[in-house]
Amino acid sequence: MCEVKAAHNEGHALILWRRTKALSWPKLIMIRAVENGSGSSVSVAVQSLPEGAGGLIDGRRNAKLVDEYIRGIQDVLSGAISAPARAVVSHYVRDDGTEVPWDDPDEFPGF
Repeated sequence: MCEVKAAHNEGHALILWRRTKALSWPKLIMIRAVENGSGSSVSVAVQSLPEGAGGLIDGRRNAKLVDEYIRGIQDVLSGAISAPARAVVSHYVRDDGTEVPWDDPDEFPGF
């Protein structure tokens, strides 16, 4: 299950927090859409939480996570499923639950 921790509308960026299964650390996932000419590309970066053990990041699990996300995007674009549409202000959510404006999508928020 993923929880949206940050959204930046103009920067086309999302940061998700993914709870993981046993023997794995929670992960932060940054997803960003970049327009290039007549199309777009999506970049996905996955990292363990700062207090987590970086050596435990499992490449196969991360690849599966990215594949699931890309498949979800393709399903929405093809019309196979509908995407929930709700406007939000660019923000991030601190660990204490407060929402803070996220001004610069090139700077990682201070959760």
